[in-house]
Amino acid sequence: MTGLDRRQAELVQAWFPGARLVADMSWGLVDSTVLHLATGDEEIVVKAGGPRNAHIARDITAHETVVPRLAARGLAPRLLRADRDARILVHSYVPGDLVDDGPSESDPDVIQEAGEILSLLHSLGGYVDDTIEAQLISAGLKWLRKPTRIPAAQSALAQDYLAGYRPRPVWVVPSHGDYSGRNWVKTESGIAVIDFGRFGYRPRRQDFLRMFFRRWHDHPAERELFLAGYGEGAEADGVDWWIDVLREAVSTAGWAHKVGDEPFERLGLRYVEIALDALGSP
Repeated sequence: MTGLDRRQAELVQAWFPGARLVADMSWGLVDSTVLHLATGDEEIVVKAGGPRNAHIARDITAHETVVPRLAARGLAPRLLRADRDARILVHSYVPGDLVDDGPSESDPDVIQEAGEILSLLHSLGGYVDDTIEAQLISAGLKWLRKPTRIPAAQSALAQDYLAGYRPRPVWVVPSHGDYSGRNWVKTESGIAVIDFGRFGYRPRRQDFLRMFFRRWHDHPAERELFLAGYGEGAEADGVDWWIDVLREAVSTAGWAHKVGDEPFERLGLRYVEIALDALGSP
């Protein structure tokens, strides 16, 4: 099958003999393959990665730990098969339409339900992490040392802000890592969350960043609806928040430039400026 190496193709054939391709849903930007297949009695999604792919391992970890709690309520796909060494997993197909750029994107019920689901995910464990804040800042600073299209003056100011930030221990929770409408599927009964390839344990506010970038800044009413669904514990304001926005914007602009995703790069560049304006003079 297209995009799978020999071992991955053999596993799919052994697990689901006679499965046929319905659609190739791969993005084509990184070494990930996502295939929608039909078997004799159900539809499935095969996700596989190349030798340097870290997303598949994270996805498997999510499905082996917290995602079953969501899947049991129809809020996420069910894991069917996985092989860490071969960098492949198979989960059930969630029928429906992606919320991103569709008619449901501004639907108040969808937005509020998305907040409720994220709150549930964040409630499934947690601990104090002494190092993650420093690691996140370090990652942002590394992107500033790589080729980007961030204007020199903004890059220097971002460097000052990130280098001057003083990380501290923080409570971390199960985090989706890319929580936004592009990973919400509108189903007959509500919405379901897909793609846990950036799963990890992070501060709660980390899971609000993608929504802020993609919707909240330009549609503030949606932020209020989402946070009403989420309930207590939401953090999306203050200096820590804007440092996170800046770091995420720098990383977005850098990564997108590296892989040639110009629309995503423009998004990162825009929010570098927005974050610097919000933070003011250092």
